[in-house]
Amino acid sequence: MKAVFAGTFDPFTEGHYEIVNAARGIFTDITVAVADGCAKSAAPIETRCTLAKLSLGAMQGVRVEAFSGLLTDFMQKNSCIYMIRGLRDVQDFLYEQNLAAVYASQNPEIKQIYFISAHKYKHVSSTIVRELAALGGNLNGYAAAAAQTLIKKTYA
Repeated sequence: MKAVFAGTFDPFTEGHYEIVNAARGIFTDITVAVADGCAKSAAPIETRCTLAKLSLGAMQGVRVEAFSGLLTDFMQKNSCIYMIRGLRDVQDFLYEQNLAAVYASQNPEIKQIYFISAHKYKHVSSTIVRELAALGGNLNGYAAAAAQTLIKKTYA
């Protein structure tokens, strides 16, 4: 089965990695879909895709692809009905509950599959990683070692 894990991934974090790795227990073909054209993105799409690829390494059955426009259109174009989403806390759940209604209004066939973040990643967010990078903080436990140099260069 195939699924899409979409986001701005600005940048891709250890929490994102954990969600993809957990999803591999269900899905054999996962596309990490990096959203372009988002006003909240700090780094260019090419950099965010590179960071995701560096973070994922050679993980089997996973590929990174940029997309623009509606996620539901991207999923339909790729003949995919399963959407992977991560939840860290109740605020994420409330946000995702509203998004699920939007996705359903665009394509009622899409099914969201939620993965609850491991406790050690509940505080990890792209915003925190950007701030740590900008302030010269330690990124261990927040971002993959292979991506840390580019993260520091991009967000410093």
